[in-house]
Amino acid sequence: MRIVVVGGGIIGLSISREFHKLGYEVVVVDKGEIGKGASWVAGGMLAPQSEGLEPGIFLDFCLESRDMYQAFTKEIFVDTGLDVGYWKSGIFCPAFSLEEKVQLLQKLTMYKNLGLSGEWIDREDLEKRFSSLGEDIVGGVFYPEDAQVDNRLLMEALTLYCREYNIMAYEHSKVEKIITSNGKFEAVRTDKNYIDGDVCILAAGAWSGEIADIPVFPIKGEMSAVDIKKGELDMVFFSSKAYLIPRKDYSRLVIGATEEKVGFKDGNTVKGVLKLLNGLIQTFPHMRDRNIQEMWYGYRPATPDLEPILGESDIEGLFYATGHHRNGILLAPITVKVITDLIHKREKSEYLESFSYKRFLK
Repeated sequence: MRIVVVGGGIIGLSISREFHKLGYEVVVVDKGEIGKGASWVAGGMLAPQSEGLEPGIFLDFCLESRDMYQAFTKEIFVDTGLDVGYWKSGIFCPAFSLEEKVQLLQKLTMYKNLGLSGEWIDREDLEKRFSSLGEDIVGGVFYPEDAQVDNRLLMEALTLYCREYNIMAYEHSKVEKIITSNGKFEAVRTDKNYIDGDVCILAAGAWSGEIADIPVFPIKGEMSAVDIKKGELDMVFFSSKAYLIPRKDYSRLVIGATEEKVGFKDGNTVKGVLKLLNGLIQTFPHMRDRNIQEMWYGYRPATPDLEPILGESDIEGLFYATGHHRNGILLAPITVKVITDLIHKREKSEYLESFSYKRFLK
């Protein structure tokens, strides 16, 4: 069986790797270079609790994927020899006001009632660990099970897997149309060629809505990175001001991220970069003198309810794995499992009904 995967990001390449390991012929198609799209410019947080997700099936989905991540990255290391920077650093959510403190404590109580871990840390205790804290920080909640992965190292590893194991990749090939015959998938037409197959998996991120009739659209995010001392921060800071992600093995602090519904408008903006850098110095004032390493932007694949679209389409042989919004990196392991189980084992996960495209037809 030949599987055509449209999209060479975290979801597309993770799915491609798994189907290749199962013995399928896999072809990846991407409008750019595989591994260098939105997944390359993400932050890499694995943060279902820090995000404040409400109880329900989407939180369950995210928690299950978070718990799969260590094994997922170990398997990639075995396959490629590349360490992708998985780090169970925990994530700290600072409160910049008494109102935020109340909100964070309510979330903490909610998660503890679900049997999940977390703890409140007072400012006095924080000051023993960090030499410089924003004057408005009154304390915060620490979630030890939330983690991070270095998304760029992860994309390098998945790309290496494709190249080393000779998975066919049609790069710089924009998919113009999904070709069907009698209601069944037949091929994809790009601006360069036709690529036929038995099954197609649409994992084109924010561009998925331009290829199929599904409500996936871009939400732009700007990010930056600055110098820090190696080991200066040992956990992620996630707040209303910005999120700050220290990399484990080198001197880099990733700062994210803005959110704008501006279509595919490109470029960093003054207001976007200012928001990020102000968030940094409101959290750690002493970092105002740090060198800026990089500024960049990308497009999250959003849906109207900000939850993914997964599973079967109305075309036989066409499947969706898209619309992951802020959580594409986090949800890669569980998405791979749900999609491969559906196609390879013909097993339908409980998640498929909740995340079907059909929910938008009601």
